[in-house]
Amino acid sequence: MKSYDKIMRNIERLGERYCRKYLDSWNKERLQNNWWAALKFFFSHSFMRGRRDKLSNEYYYFTIRTLEDYFLITSANLNNSYQRLKKQKEYFDKECILRFKKDKGMDMRTNSLNKKYKDEFKKEIAERNPIIKLLITSKEVEVKWDNKTYNKVISLGSEADVMMVLDVLKFISGDDKKNIYNYLTNTIVNSGVKVAYEELIEMRAISDKIATFVIRDIGLMSSEIKIADEDYKLAFPVDTWVNKIAHRLGCCSEDIEEIKNHLITKCKESKIDPLKFAAGLWFLGFHSVDILLENCLGDIEIESITSPNSG
Repeated sequence: MKSYDKIMRNIERLGERYCRKYLDSWNKERLQNNWWAALKFFFSHSFMRGRRDKLSNEYYYFTIRTLEDYFLITSANLNNSYQRLKKQKEYFDKECILRFKKDKGMDMRTNSLNKKYKDEFKKEIAERNPIIKLLITSKEVEVKWDNKTYNKVISLGSEADVMMVLDVLKFISGDDKKNIYNYLTNTIVNSGVKVAYEELIEMRAISDKIATFVIRDIGLMSSEIKIADEDYKLAFPVDTWVNKIAHRLGCCSEDIEEIKNHLITKCKESKIDPLKFAAGLWFLGFHSVDILLENCLGDIEIESITSPNSG
């Protein structure tokens, strides 16, 4: 039992390393006072879905640069940029994409347009919507990944990503939701985790994994947030890494809800913070080689560990 508790506490400590490595670089005060920084924080999470993290990171940088250029977003011009964004909200409706797919008899569950329809999509949809056009038009952007900077020509790879961006822009175009970080934090504090979770999953391509990922990290950054025991499952993302490690910790199920319940129960038994533990699970999986080397070399901090986008 003692060895099991030690494993749990070591994973929790990896969660603390996750916070230092990935969250401390997001200045909380800036997130609270800068709607653009808050939006970048959100996109840094919402693109991390079902593909290589490096590719998701490239989509993030492409989208940030595209929106900066189109809405003329600078640190000295944030209020004017936001007003410019609001005036364009007629272009944030994803229904034109959904209607196109339906009219062409395409599978609504797929995320990529059939190649034979791409030219028609550009003519019928993109040419009438400058935001969509920019998001599907390749251009060279500077990308930061793994402590390196490189340039890459890229555009968004699927209409699901395009619709996600449209939904998020539509979401923040309401004055009360201008700063998405503040809005979600206040919603969690005042209305509960479930309300925030349900609003998030209404957005295109925001799954349980992404919604819980966002809520978990906001919870880790905000000491004022107190999550009830029954709501931890809404702040506990399960991906491939977490799934694999859960099996090593005695969970035999492939069901996401059962995995969450198993791990959260173990956290309670060991008096472990479920949010830090969840972050530690991912950190352990993603950085397993680095952590192995650390243990082989002794108590050496390896600071070359991949750092994703930050404020």
